[in-house]
Amino acid sequence: MSSVIIRAIMDRIASTLLVSSVFGLIFATSALAQTTASPTLKVVTPSEGQTIYGNRIPILFSIENFQLADFQTNPNIVGGQGHIHLWLDDTNPTRESAKMLTSDNFAYSDVAHGNHSLRAELVNNNHSSLVPPITTTVNFKNSPITTPSPVATSGFDKNTALVILIVVALVILAAWWYTKEEEEPPKPAKTTKKTARKRRR
Repeated sequence: MSSVIIRAIMDRIASTLLVSSVFGLIFATSALAQTTASPTLKVVTPSEGQTIYGNRIPILFSIENFQLADFQTNPNIVGGQGHIHLWLDDTNPTRESAKMLTSDNFAYSDVAHGNHSLRAELVNNNHSSLVPPITTTVNFKNSPITTPSPVATSGFDKNTALVILIVVALVILAAWWYTKEEEEPPKPAKTTKKTARKRRR
């Protein structure tokens, strides 16, 4: 009887240990998967095909599973750590021609208007590419800032001044004509022969 009880207790302990081991393995696997997830790099601004007005180009990145670090103070390779190499309209991008960024935002100034290609890459602290390389490219364009057409000012242009001059001249002419008629003395009435005869009588 005691051996049966002992065996039952041992079976229960074994099954409990087995369940605990399975849960522990699942947890460890998920934690390992989280720490070894591949880094991602995305350009948020500018977006693909976007038109930016002006010659200043603001750039914003979205980075996951990767820590940006200062390569000057951290020159050695550390897994999951590094910085961004950035190129604008560079047909042959190299380490030397890259803008080296340790933050997720940047801005180009005085960019000529037209179509542009922006390329970015996550790199190690020593500027070497990750394995596999993590790169992204965005095409966009920028245009001049358009200003609204100027509103007509309150001053007179040449045509308006000419019309006002003609109207004033006509008013003056009409006033002169009216006063001229009032100043003329009345003409003596012509008497007929019959009226003259009546007066003689």
